[in-house]
Amino acid sequence: MRRVMRAAAGVMAGGGWRWGLPALLLLAPFLWWPLGAMLWRGIAPDGAPSSEALRAVLTDGFYWGRLGFTLGQALASTALALLVGFPAAYVFALIRFPGRGLLLAVVTVPFVLPTLVVALAFQQLLGPGGWFNDALGLAGLGPVQPVGTIWAILAAHVFYNVSIVVRIVSGVWANLDPRAEEAARLLGAGRWRTFTAVVLPALAPALLSAGALVFTFTFTSFGVVLVLGGPGLDTLEVTIYRLATRLVNLPEAAILGFVQLAATLAALVVYATLQRRLGTRLGLRPDRARPLGTTSRPERALLVAVLLGLALLIVAPIAALVHGALTVGASAAVTGRHFTAIFEDTGRLSFVAPLDAIRWSLTFAVGAMAIAMLVGAAAAMAIAHTRGGIATVVDGLLMLPLAVPAVVLGFGYLVTFNRGWYDLRGSPWLVLAAHALIGYPFVLRAVLAVLRSLDPSLPDAARVLGASPWRVWRAVELPITARATLVGAIFAFAVSLGEFGATSLLRRREFATVPIAIFDALGRPGPANLGKALALSTILMAVTALAFLLIERVRFREVREF
Repeated sequence: MRRVMRAAAGVMAGGGWRWGLPALLLLAPFLWWPLGAMLWRGIAPDGAPSSEALRAVLTDGFYWGRLGFTLGQALASTALALLVGFPAAYVFALIRFPGRGLLLAVVTVPFVLPTLVVALAFQQLLGPGGWFNDALGLAGLGPVQPVGTIWAILAAHVFYNVSIVVRIVSGVWANLDPRAEEAARLLGAGRWRTFTAVVLPALAPALLSAGALVFTFTFTSFGVVLVLGGPGLDTLEVTIYRLATRLVNLPEAAILGFVQLAATLAALVVYATLQRRLGTRLGLRPDRARPLGTTSRPERALLVAVLLGLALLIVAPIAALVHGALTVGASAAVTGRHFTAIFEDTGRLSFVAPLDAIRWSLTFAVGAMAIAMLVGAAAAMAIAHTRGGIATVVDGLLMLPLAVPAVVLGFGYLVTFNRGWYDLRGSPWLVLAAHALIGYPFVLRAVLAVLRSLDPSLPDAARVLGASPWRVWRAVELPITARATLVGAIFAFAVSLGEFGATSLLRRREFATVPIAIFDALGRPGPANLGKALALSTILMAVTALAFLLIERVRFREVREF
């Protein structure tokens, strides 16, 4: 009891609770209430507590099989993302080469694309008429069919999540104090010994942190598995979606949703704990990246290998998707008719007008960005001003939206806002709330990275001179964190543009977004509809790439968490 009282006193003394109020105003009605309602639907499907749904889930081998597959593919995807991302992080952190900012933006673009678009890109690359099989044909080898297998899912997950490893690890690597490495070399340690004894232990929290975040996103994989998976390759997220929409088995869907939430929340607590450790050891140091001409021959060889690897893993699927948008169903080699055809009304009741979809996507993205800036910046201040070990708990709670799968969030809205004056089904406000919830953690991480690296003597000096907490924030912390807030806001904007999971459950044709328009086009047969989907995906990729180029221009030095 005394520990709890001391922790609460630390929160009060640090003033973190005041900064947490904006986040509570968003989380309480639009996250905790829907999750509670969904849990109640699982344990009391008829209004009275019952263990029937829980017993049905626990005794059904099918659900255990889906849990085992979800866990296995998430662990494999995480290991592969770390394996690919670690050498790339070294290159981005320590070598300054032409096109470095552009390439980092390109590497990050897949993360905010709708998973549906990612799956579509890999279909164009690995499908029957894709570049991969064309290359095998030129080599005299038979075609392969990776789509519908675990290998296509793993490749898409690495494509989708390798930027997490690159951004987190390279951000830490660029800020490591070089004096520790110099001391090791003076004591006679070679390059490899210095790396294993000094650098790798310092990077271990960053690697584990990135791994926890990748695990969170791959454990909740939806669109990639939905499109690229085959029989027996459903994750829990896909199973929940099918239970809720096709079988209308809401109680069992609710139970599975909370099983998934528990796993992802545990991973995010690990992430928050490790990020706090990283924040205490970093300072705002100059960019350590060296010009390409001053690097060694092995480093230049590593750079070439990384560039080739990223070209095959990241650039090739994107290029295959763009190529498909220009060539699918065309007799000529290249045509732009799919980009003009997206504006033609097919006359179908389900037709989503692209101009309306673009307008609604931008409306939701701008609204979500504005809310995310306010809530995310305040949440970062709440964590930074919370003292003691309770700060990790606060961090985990405020990052909870990332632990809630988008499909589960949309499902929770449907079973919550469905009666009386708060019947918001069919309202665009629910979509905006979902987008803001998904986007604000990125503002939180961007601002918190700078706050944790801030020299504490600066606000302390302001307090000694008699400045109030409000004055300290306005005169010291706000100017330093302004650029980080902008970076996080741009990230939230891009994430909102690509959100598909929650929107797919809350959608209405009247306010459908670009990802929904892509899904609508893919749901109709024929090369013309496929071409429309590819053209819309290309436009969406171009906008997100521009957003990340802007991030690289305004980001504060190399300080970032993700």
